[in-house]
Amino acid sequence: MTFGGFGSRKNSTTPFFVQVVTVILTIWLILLGITLALTLRYSLSTLQEKIDNGLSSVAETLSSYDSVRQALRQGSCPESLIAYLDDLVGKTADLDILSIADEHSVRIYHIVHERIGGSFVGGDEQRALAGERYFSDATGTMGYQHRYFSPVLEEDGQVIGFVMASTTRSRIDALHSDINSTYGKLFLLLTACTLLFSGLLALYLKKQLRGARPEDLLRVYLVQNDILNSLDEGIISLDTDGKIRFVNAAAVHTLGQHEELLLGRPVDELLRCQNGESLRNVEGENLATSRPNLLTGSVLTKSGGSCTGQVLILKDKSEAFRRAEQLSGSRNIISALRANNHEFMNKLQVISGLLQMGRADEALNYIGSVSASQAQSIGPVIQLIHNSNVAALILGKLNNTRELDIHMTLLTNSSLPEHSQYLSTAELVTIVGNLLENAIEAVNAAADQRTRRIVLQITEDETGLLLVVSDTGIGIPPERLEHIFDSGYSTKATEGRGYGMNLIRNIADRHQASLEVDSEPDAGTTFTLIFNKKRGENGI
Repeated sequence: MTFGGFGSRKNSTTPFFVQVVTVILTIWLILLGITLALTLRYSLSTLQEKIDNGLSSVAETLSSYDSVRQALRQGSCPESLIAYLDDLVGKTADLDILSIADEHSVRIYHIVHERIGGSFVGGDEQRALAGERYFSDATGTMGYQHRYFSPVLEEDGQVIGFVMASTTRSRIDALHSDINSTYGKLFLLLTACTLLFSGLLALYLKKQLRGARPEDLLRVYLVQNDILNSLDEGIISLDTDGKIRFVNAAAVHTLGQHEELLLGRPVDELLRCQNGESLRNVEGENLATSRPNLLTGSVLTKSGGSCTGQVLILKDKSEAFRRAEQLSGSRNIISALRANNHEFMNKLQVISGLLQMGRADEALNYIGSVSASQAQSIGPVIQLIHNSNVAALILGKLNNTRELDIHMTLLTNSSLPEHSQYLSTAELVTIVGNLLENAIEAVNAAADQRTRRIVLQITEDETGLLLVVSDTGIGIPPERLEHIFDSGYSTKATEGRGYGMNLIRNIADRHQASLEVDSEPDAGTTFTLIFNKKRGENGI
């Protein structure tokens, strides 16, 4: 399997391999560098704190000993104290030098016994002789040192000397070097592991992507997604558990729910076969579903001989009916024009006959009456209805009702612009044509003595579009009233009927319009539609 021909591009995987390794290694080096820098700083800080605590603890403890005070009073250390101090230096970690001096900076003890009796070296002891405890860095007889001074005080607070404990800088530098070396080795080891891991990951991704680069797959995905979303048919992809994992735009529209609410849901909650059985693992074309307006095609997807999922193809029957009805609306206009032409041909023949009989005055009177009649019926339509298709439809229906002895009236408060802000011309023709046709059939079905009348109102302004069709026909029984908008439902036995009212309902729902029906058997019916949402608002 290749992705848009990309799988055959052998040299395309090398840059991808390098790219994966580079990205992972770069991210790892940044994170590792930050982590090691912080932990190294913490380790060095902890080491220095440990050394400082050891030095200060030794110096302050010794400065509080009575034996040390006694030695300073006498000006020399007894052998027992010297032996104790030598043993203390040998057993104390990080303690290299220990020195005790009197108030004149003369040593009474030094780790190097030959230097006992000599003057303290470094020049940083004056603060200790003033009674202060502190750290200092200075050069003594044993090199550069990190020192801690603790004064020795008499009971009255007089300074009689000091204790100095120190670590040579060479020892501290060696400890720092050991820590840095350990961290360096750890860095190299982790970097090598990262290189190995990133290489294995790149090879794994190469195998999983089948030789295609991510940018190639993304481009193919975007193209395929655009293609799927441009289809009129709804596409639903199911996993092996029958849960939805992909829906295209047409399927979202058909099912009437947001994509987020559809993904992950079992398809059985939304759609089943017409007999109630599950659509899962069923293959076939044009499967009747639990939704009367939908036909479903089902294809099982397989890989390596095992089922990996299922694809459902949804076909909306109501859309086909709507287009057929739009075509029927155009035919209504043509039919209306033919009826109008037929009526005028009849009138012209009457005029021609009167003229041949020499009755010119009667011909003139007939022309005048026809003209007045046409002015009364056609004039308001031309003046009030500026949409030519709707006007032609109404004129055709006027001629039709006149031949059927039905009085059809367009209310004078009607007004329709050339281009409606609320409905397309096709939708207007569908609604007006079906409502008037139903009204004509209802009036024709009534008793002859009944007042045969149809009233039409079409009024559009900035607040909305009002469509009202009222007739004095046979009316609709209450038990049938709730079914008149069902697809395929009709009070007539003729096959292929019963879709006009369903299309009207679909148009009203699509535009979030109000649709009311007021009917009384043997009295008549009134349909009222109010559209307040302009085209383009809220996705209409």
